[in-house]
Amino acid sequence: MPTKWKQLVGGLSLMAFAALALGVITHAAWLTQLDAAASTLAARAIDPTNTAIFKVVATLGSPATVIGLTALLCLWLWLKQGPVTSLWFAGLQLGGSAITEGLKLLIDRSRPLHQLVLDHGASFPSGHTFCTALLVFTLWTLCLPHIQDQESQLITILIGIGWIAMVAISRVYLRDHYLSDVLASVCLAGGWWLLITPAQAFIQTKMRQFLPERMLKSWPHQN
Repeated sequence: MPTKWKQLVGGLSLMAFAALALGVITHAAWLTQLDAAASTLAARAIDPTNTAIFKVVATLGSPATVIGLTALLCLWLWLKQGPVTSLWFAGLQLGGSAITEGLKLLIDRSRPLHQLVLDHGASFPSGHTFCTALLVFTLWTLCLPHIQDQESQLITILIGIGWIAMVAISRVYLRDHYLSDVLASVCLAGGWWLLITPAQAFIQTKMRQFLPERMLKSWPHQN
């Protein structure tokens, strides 16, 4: 995607996030109705099988799990492509997660009642959904350029979208988040990714200037 389109779509994503955040802060009627409708729909689907499945999905999509997987991926990137690439993707995930946690504390929305899996802390936005989306974006960035077949590329994209959706749905189903929480997280993740990645070359150049030379010399292409 060209940089201008990234900036446009990223800006629109952050505007959508801001609209949802404003709705939460002001207790907007339209947002309350949206969340209530989603919660009612989710309640109708509750049964032991669905609950067991979504508990597993929520565990796999938890920030702890996702950041752990990101750490393993970045270790592999460090060994294969060097520290600059590894630290870049680590910074995207950790920096984004820090922003999400800061917004949670700032907005301080209470979680839904009667949770099927007890979770603590603020509700808006969803850390599970945000971290999962960033991991999927990272995997797309690394994998799609190496997939030549367009059909295979499409399948890879759809699998990623499906997994983000599953994690988001699990959070609403388990009553750990409202629908607006997970929608906001997708918007925030998209905006963060699309607005920061155009600066990748500049940031990585700065990183090379600050990293010790002995760390870079094993990867000549990083110099």
